[in-house]
Amino acid sequence: MKDLVTVLDLGSTKAVCLAATASDSGDVEVRAVAVAECRGVRRGVISDLEETARAADTAVRRVQTDLGVTIDDVIVGVSGGGVEGSDARGYVPIYPRSRSITREDVLQVINHSRQIMIPPDREMIQAIPREFMVDGQRGIQKPIGMSGSKLEAITYIVTGPHTQLQNIEKAVGMSGRKVEQMILTPLASGLGVLTQEEISLGAVVVDIGGGTTDIGIFSNGSIAGSATLPIGSSHVTSDISKLLKTSPEEAERLKREHGCSLASLVPEKASVEVMQIGQTVARPLQRHVLCEIVESRMREIAKMVAQHIEKTGLMAMLPGGLVVTGGGAALEGTDKLFSDVMKHLRVRYAEPPVSGANTNGMAAAMGMARFALQCFEDELAPASGTLDWKERVRTFWSLLSGKA
Repeated sequence: MKDLVTVLDLGSTKAVCLAATASDSGDVEVRAVAVAECRGVRRGVISDLEETARAADTAVRRVQTDLGVTIDDVIVGVSGGGVEGSDARGYVPIYPRSRSITREDVLQVINHSRQIMIPPDREMIQAIPREFMVDGQRGIQKPIGMSGSKLEAITYIVTGPHTQLQNIEKAVGMSGRKVEQMILTPLASGLGVLTQEEISLGAVVVDIGGGTTDIGIFSNGSIAGSATLPIGSSHVTSDISKLLKTSPEEAERLKREHGCSLASLVPEKASVEVMQIGQTVARPLQRHVLCEIVESRMREIAKMVAQHIEKTGLMAMLPGGLVVTGGGAALEGTDKLFSDVMKHLRVRYAEPPVSGANTNGMAAAMGMARFALQCFEDELAPASGTLDWKERVRTFWSLLSGKA
């Protein structure tokens, strides 16, 4: 199948495998998607290799069956508290002065920006050029062909613990496949649900999963900040279970069927049936009480997100607003709760258009496919080519050129 890419999103509650190709118009065309229960990932980090490998194998096999092809390589998302991104600067003089800047110059300045000190227990995952400067002029995306005497680059460098990346490769290897590339999950979530305009203007994506909440901040058409918070919608389920004395399964049902992130949206007299542990008959409970439990934890998540954005200093540079996505964000009122916490940001809820599937929690998988298919590396690939995915550099240029 022409240009088929297969991505794997290993989450705290499920593994998502999605296969896609580029349509004739350049859009991402989902060919197959499958979900498998995953209990081997905790707070974005693999805690059980065998369980994670089993979930990965199950999801990929289902996609293989749907497509009728064998999948040997997968693109995998990576996140977790140990994964960090930061800006690095590169500089190269242009000789002779004022000649046209070439692809080799751009490669050289990016490689110079990548020469940062990384602790021996960490590895570089991605290097994404944010902007170039020619003779001090900022905001340039494509310097090739321009004239100048000095070329500078600001590159977003993503690094992660060596053992964490090794365990991802081991789990995928145990499933019989190999890792083609790793992509920062908050970056992928943004590409999964943000519009071209939002990425260009500056926006933030908040992907609320089971065990974690990923934050991706975009500014001037590229990734500008990212984080993974060790809290997610599973904590809401746990709160309900403890406070209402129910089984985790009953708590999850109550959350999904009757939960609301903003208790004020719920009619005062509405009630729900709750089956408590040790009881044989369900008892009625004011739905408002249930939703106050939900709101307490969801408001904590929203406040933690707001604090992180404030800390980056980018809050005033997000005219594109904030987009909430993920299974946790699917709860009624989540967008309104975030609007209440961050009153100066426009907030909307979004999930990617994946036909034939429950799209909750598909943002990262869709974004990884979009990155692989639409963020080309041709202009920055060395003429000799490169085999190691860690050496590849992709930009958002083609993504924002009108094809996305």
